[in-house]
Amino acid sequence: MIPVRIYHETHEADARLVAFGVTRPELIEVVKGVVGARADAVENDPVTAEGQFAYIFGTRFVRALFRTKGWNLHRKDNIEAVCHPERELRVIYQSVDLAASKHHRPQAVSGKGSAADRQISAAQGDLFAKMEAEAPHAVRTVKFDTGIWYFCVSVDGDNVRAELSLPTGVEGGNFQGFIERIFIVKDDEWPGIAGKRDDDELPPAEFEPEVSRK
Repeated sequence: MIPVRIYHETHEADARLVAFGVTRPELIEVVKGVVGARADAVENDPVTAEGQFAYIFGTRFVRALFRTKGWNLHRKDNIEAVCHPERELRVIYQSVDLAASKHHRPQAVSGKGSAADRQISAAQGDLFAKMEAEAPHAVRTVKFDTGIWYFCVSVDGDNVRAELSLPTGVEGGNFQGFIERIFIVKDDEWPGIAGKRDDDELPPAEFEPEVSRK
């Protein structure tokens, strides 16, 4: 079994995100957009509306953030993503059952299809070769700046969590495991984040995702 590297503490996550050119506060703005989009669903909408809104706006805000950093739109095999302009590195939005928990591996709410399986297997293949070349004691020090990463967000009332993570592959229609997991919103942090007054917040990110109310 491939050992997973978890960046749980805020300073660890901040340092790891440097390789992606984004910050934790910027990713939290994406999470806020997802939560707002889900809240826009009303009783007359289809029962799947919350999930559909989360996916649409999650994808929109992930792209809005990363494209301000010079990343490009990517949609091979109808999988919506953003890709790094120079490295074989992609980021995809994903709604999951529970993110940012040391005791649970995120599982995609809608499952993963064969196209995702093929893409992850192809992209992550080189990563496994690199890991095998490393001494066992050094595996946990290896950091990967390529591959297909997922920005996973889970929403259950005030229990909102998020992480940016690198899966090992797909098995049985869902994520098999993970190589790295960068926790963005964890544990009981969300009520404090959502309840901050404007004058308490960090400087605004380069984009501010907003969801208009009907």
